[in-house]
Amino acid sequence: MNPLRRVHQQLARTLRKRSDERDERAAWPQWFLLAGLRERSAWCDPDPAGLTPLFPPADTFWADPFAWAQDGRRFIFIEEYPFHLSRGRISVLGLGTDLEPVGPAVPVIDEDRHLSYPFLFAFQDELYMVPESAASRRVDLYRCTAFPYGWTRASPLIDGIQAADATLLEHQGRWWLLCSARLGKARVNDSLFAFHADSPLSDRWTPHAGNPLVRDYAGARPGGRVFLDHQGRLLRPAQVSVPRYGYGLALNQVLELTPERFRERRIWQSTGPASGGWRAMHHLDWHDGLMVMDAQRLVPRPD
Repeated sequence: MNPLRRVHQQLARTLRKRSDERDERAAWPQWFLLAGLRERSAWCDPDPAGLTPLFPPADTFWADPFAWAQDGRRFIFIEEYPFHLSRGRISVLGLGTDLEPVGPAVPVIDEDRHLSYPFLFAFQDELYMVPESAASRRVDLYRCTAFPYGWTRASPLIDGIQAADATLLEHQGRWWLLCSARLGKARVNDSLFAFHADSPLSDRWTPHAGNPLVRDYAGARPGGRVFLDHQGRLLRPAQVSVPRYGYGLALNQVLELTPERFRERRIWQSTGPASGGWRAMHHLDWHDGLMVMDAQRLVPRPD
């Protein structure tokens, strides 16, 4: 990144942080969900304002949604963060045919550490999850034992790294793990790292020769599942954390991804204020026609 651009980004973040601290004296920043059915052709041009908000209880936030459908039923796996716990856990919401929750969120992985970003993927007829647990300094793999509520920790994919938002994909016969990380001079909100292996279940991931691939508060950190759109383009959701964390979202087309090279270009970008009047927005996912995103608002603090 251009050093002057980085200085401008850091200044913008510092100024907004001061303003946010004043706003948050009387209000909680609460993440909530957005959901709607969308054709594949709409994936490359999301319309957050056209999705239906799903609001959590006032003392909780819901973020990082990943959709999944099985046996004719739809579910959203989320980071659920009850304010009194001061940590996140992984929970699941069942949806009805109207895409409204059919009951409260049910915790499925609740541990004595913060968990978020419940990335889901299927491999060899099994369903797996890779939730974020950056503070534990490892990337853990969980296997589904009884959908949607039963999950057991299998093994670490990568150990000894403070990684956030691990996102797996298969590309040209190789499995990739993309994440942000606090490593060297890189920080979680301004970095993109890549590792590759011959299987998503491997415990031997080779770092990309160009790590970190991106250093930029405005589009490095993963913001959801990497996917192929209707034109066959490989698109990577990325968080825009200027002027604050999670302020907006971008879609970057991955033009080249090999063990030695990486190139991408931006094809879409928006912010919470521009996409529905929300305070922030930083994640999206699709599965079986269901598009899910998250956004943030301020809610009054309890007396």
